[in-house]
Amino acid sequence: MDVGIFKASRARLILWIAVPPLLMVGVGLSAYALQRQSQWQLNRTEVLAKVLPRFSKTQQAADALLAEFKGQEGASAIQSEDQLMSFLEETAQRAGFAVDSVKVERRVSVENRGMPVLIGNVKGAGGFDAIAQFIANVTSEQHLLSEQSVKITQSNGGGSMDYGAELTFELLLFNEPKKTGGR
Repeated sequence: MDVGIFKASRARLILWIAVPPLLMVGVGLSAYALQRQSQWQLNRTEVLAKVLPRFSKTQQAADALLAEFKGQEGASAIQSEDQLMSFLEETAQRAGFAVDSVKVERRVSVENRGMPVLIGNVKGAGGFDAIAQFIANVTSEQHLLSEQSVKITQSNGGGSMDYGAELTFELLLFNEPKKTGGR
């Protein structure tokens, strides 16, 4: 190579000396940035690899809980007023609670953010144990059914029918769409 070319042009000499280090710095910084990004992605992947098995187990447990919450396979989900009425009457009969009247109506629950519900009002008479057994059976057999109010009065007559009871139950209907104000 002829050294005279570089002596003749000072700019060419400066470029010949300055460009290789600038290229090395540029390539080095780009490689460093790429290495940092790869390291960050590797750390994120390792954290996800540790968390995902726990997340999967938690999701399976939640699915199992929801399956149990919706009821046993043998027990059918209550969707209508007639089904709720017959369920309450059958459960009362098994518990030894004499039902005088059952009224069921469909509403939108304000407490449950507009969720459709069935409200069942049961009036009847029976021993205190029969009333308690009736309430326990109703809430354990239908997990979405809960007692809202219980009023127990002592009746004037004696015998096994010592108490009169007025019970109100609320059944959440998950399979029905929520009614919104604009639709």
